[in-house]
Amino acid sequence: MSRRAVALFFLSVVIIFYSGLGTIPLLEPDEGRYAEIPREMLVRGDFVTPHLNGVAYLEKPPLFYWGNAVSFALFGESEFSARLFTATVSIAGVLLTYWMGAVLAGPRAGLFSAMVLCTSLYHYIIGRINTLDMTLAVAMIVAIFPAFLYLSGKRQSRRYLFLSYVGAALAFLAKGLIGIVFPAAILLLWMLLSKRHREIGKAISFPGLALFLVIALPWVILVQRANPDFLWFFFVREHFLRFTTKMHSRYQPFWFFLPIVIAGLLPWLAFARRAVRAAWDARGEYFLAEDRRFLFCWVLFIFLFFSFSNSKLITYAAPLFPPLAVLFGRALDLWADREDGSVRCRTPLAVAAILAAGIVMFPPFTRHVIEPSRWVPLCALPAALILAWGAVPLFVRRLSAERVVYLSFLLLALFLTSLNRPAAEYLGNYKSVKKLSSVLSASLREGDVVAQYQTYRQGLPFYTKRRCVLVNEVGELEFGADRAADRKEFFLNDAAFLALWNSPTRVFCVARSDTPDEFLGKFPGHRLLYRSDEGILIVNRF
Repeated sequence: MSRRAVALFFLSVVIIFYSGLGTIPLLEPDEGRYAEIPREMLVRGDFVTPHLNGVAYLEKPPLFYWGNAVSFALFGESEFSARLFTATVSIAGVLLTYWMGAVLAGPRAGLFSAMVLCTSLYHYIIGRINTLDMTLAVAMIVAIFPAFLYLSGKRQSRRYLFLSYVGAALAFLAKGLIGIVFPAAILLLWMLLSKRHREIGKAISFPGLALFLVIALPWVILVQRANPDFLWFFFVREHFLRFTTKMHSRYQPFWFFLPIVIAGLLPWLAFARRAVRAAWDARGEYFLAEDRRFLFCWVLFIFLFFSFSNSKLITYAAPLFPPLAVLFGRALDLWADREDGSVRCRTPLAVAAILAAGIVMFPPFTRHVIEPSRWVPLCALPAALILAWGAVPLFVRRLSAERVVYLSFLLLALFLTSLNRPAAEYLGNYKSVKKLSSVLSASLREGDVVAQYQTYRQGLPFYTKRRCVLVNEVGELEFGADRAADRKEFFLNDAAFLALWNSPTRVFCVARSDTPDEFLGKFPGHRLLYRSDEGILIVNRF
């Protein structure tokens, strides 16, 4: 396989992940939160203690915030720049997945693995959303795979082991202790199952530990010095208690991640039957037993760890998909060797028809209905592209399996990119506060107060560049709010807020769209400025 072909592929990956980044407004709550924290970093000039809505926010380490802060400093504060770091990290994940597949099974297997990853629904969507889990997933590749190459004897240089220690430090700075626990546990499990237990000491490197501490320890020391409660809050509450309790109300059933993995591999899963059969028939060539065991240890450990956790979110599955893509990409590689003649696949067309129908008919089955006259034209292009993808392996004659994979990548890339406009139309009407913020910003003057009543829409401070007064609402800001010197000014109860409302200060108040009508009766003389699925906006005087 030529270097030119690989270079063209990665150029197309860059285009796929960077195009349309600013089309969709920032989504609540995560994108608003993870845009506001780096914005406040730049305003305060404090890159040690993250702040959210003016108070210390120590739930996560700062690597992701630093990346977003750099993006804001270079390109300004916008939806595009808020997602730029995540998209860049996602591209790096595709490159690393190519590297894994190429090392373990050859360049074409690496290319197919990268194609599967970047045009699967999960990696494309999560890889362009302003959340920190993709940063963790990619850092974990660096923390796990080079160490495997060294410990398995595929690479003799200890630099590969040192690189994994650097990756573990970055993974720690991305999301905490799991950046250390996951790589260590996966590699240990693989070594035990491979009967390499006598070589475990080979994984311990004092120069590697020194590298890890040089990268990770300075922030821990500095943030603990600035926040004396940090160590207990971060390591005990946000790691141990989050995993073992339901304190964050994120409990889901044990099987929660199974449908996420299945849906996340779409549309490529349409080729699963043929790819798995090819891998089974050529199982002696699929992967070396040791390599296959390593990849399965990686997938199963993370899957089971989060399945047993009492805190589950869709984004937690991100570290599963690079090794899954390598397993699937190699199976496609063997399928391409097996079927060089005319390919006839019916499953892709069936999957494509379901996806196309689902896109067109989706809004009527949700709370947030969109008029068909507006929705259907937006969905015409993605529906046509996914149907074209499904039709190619069934109706185009003399098409080898290899060409099916290449054409699938091209059509799926176009399909995923075309989803941005309908997604913006649907999600922007209820999952973002951009329109509400525009109305609010147009009326704001110096000295005005922006309040949120029994809610905290996290994109509001980012879009308005104003710190919000929160009424009867603390939520995840509890740690910082309890220690804030100005708590009484920015965290109010009904009585304190009513006094502010009746003061000479002009006060804008935002509430949820489903707030009962009695809410408005609490505030005499209010003027209603805006009402939609985003929320209600009132002001005490013009």
